[in-house]
Amino acid sequence: MLATLAGIGRAVLRDVGEGVRQRKRIYSHGNAGWVKDDVQIQQVVGQISAWAYAVEATVLKATSSLQQAYEAHRSGDEALLQALNVTAELDAARAQVIAGEWVQRAAGELFNALGASDTRTGKALDRHWRNARTLSSHNPVIYKARNIGDWEINRHTPTFIWQIGSGG
Repeated sequence: MLATLAGIGRAVLRDVGEGVRQRKRIYSHGNAGWVKDDVQIQQVVGQISAWAYAVEATVLKATSSLQQAYEAHRSGDEALLQALNVTAELDAARAQVIAGEWVQRAAGELFNALGASDTRTGKALDRHWRNARTLSSHNPVIYKARNIGDWEINRHTPTFIWQIGSGG
């Protein structure tokens, strides 16, 4: 799911860049004769680019931690394996918190660069937000963040197996 969120972030960046480059209409209160030259629009696109980059970097860090934990299974060193499993779980949770929030923000923010005409159903740019929101809901971020916080404060071993069930 994390790689998919990173891919959605990349798609948002692609679509906002392409949309701004192709946009001909401007706002009377804009900062330039072309949308692509408007410094505020450039700032919005720059922020989206930074979010997409940070999400991808965070996901790569989490995958590196997961790979290290996987490789430790062959070592026979149970203490090392436990430590690397904790690191991998926490890094994956951190990546999910960051990716879920920043990709959804980027998917919403792209409309500040493109405008109302780009909310048309035919363009389907809202799919980026909807897809990111749906993925983020599969493993609710509030529980991931709580797990991280409990580790940071109390050093309680994080939950490794996430599942759903019926309430009480």
